[in-house]
Amino acid sequence: MVQAMTPALVSQLEPYVDAQVVATPIALSGVVDAILEVSRQRKSLLDRLRAALQSGDDTVALELARQLCGLPGRTT
Repeated sequence: MVQAMTPALVSQLEPYVDAQVVATPIALSGVVDAILEVSRQRKSLLDRLRAALQSGDDTVALELARQLCGLPGRTT
């Protein structure tokens, strides 16, 4: 059975609902900050990769491409 939302029930739930509504944007702001930081780092790597390709530095370009793909660097 579904219980009707009486004023007493609403007043009991208000602190919980308000806390959840306020906490959600705070928690998401950390996630958004992390996403933006990853985006900045990847853009920096892409810019460096573009410069390496334009200058003909294939060794550096390959290393940067490996980093962008999440592959380990060469050990030789």
